[in-house]
Amino acid sequence: KDKDFVVQYTVKHEQNIDCGGGYIKLFPAGLDQKAMNGDSDYYIMFGPDICGPATKKVHVIFTYKGKNHLIKKEIRCKDDVFTHLYTLIVNPDNTYEVLIDNKREEGGSL
Repeated sequence: KDKDFVVQYTVKHEQNIDCGGGYIKLFPAGLDQKAMNGDSDYYIMFGPDICGPATKKVHVIFTYKGKNHLIKKEIRCKDDVFTHLYTLIVNPDNTYEVLIDNKREEGGSL
């Protein structure tokens, strides 16, 4: 509380990718990992998703009171073979920023 929350990690696609995700999900501590699946509840989903030439975006999804809230701003992800640093910053005033390679790509109010 009253501190920034930061999620930061690197993604490197070893080859040109046509379809795949490099995003992460932050799950509740009580998650039953043996029963985990694509529908398991999560708090935050963040990171790049590529599917063909049309979909090359960074997902920013927050779950609040059981509902997923997608940030509707289009954030283009990197789709080359180099390592890129993805950062999500959530501030105590309910604002957020998305950085790629330490450059601000998007931000706003939740």
